[in-house]
Amino acid sequence: MIIWGWGRVTKRKIGEVFQRTCSYCNSTEVWNLCIIRTWFTLFFIPVIPYKKMYCITCPNCGSYIQLTSEQFEEIKQSIQASSGNGNSEAAIEDIKYSGKTETQINYLKQMEELRKNREN
Repeated sequence: MIIWGWGRVTKRKIGEVFQRTCSYCNSTEVWNLCIIRTWFTLFFIPVIPYKKMYCITCPNCGSYIQLTSEQFEEIKQSIQASSGNGNSEAAIEDIKYSGKTETQINYLKQMEELRKNREN
């Protein structure tokens, strides 16, 4: 008797991307860049990955925004560059504040400063 199945899901967190308010749980958290794989299992052991999805996930409820592989690689490189040196802050801010007006960007930056001051 062989026990087999599929649907085992693993999530690999690459790094934190930006702060966003989730439309499902309505919490403001720092979202994570992730790779989600679905596996074929044999005797409850994941053997063969048959589906791979790139996404940004909410750490609170698990909802996600699916990305293309090109978008994933671009964000991953900006995360690695920012952890290597402090000069890539502009790349992270471009992703973080894309689609926002200047007034919204200034407000978000002030809120981040306020949050940092409260933590210290």
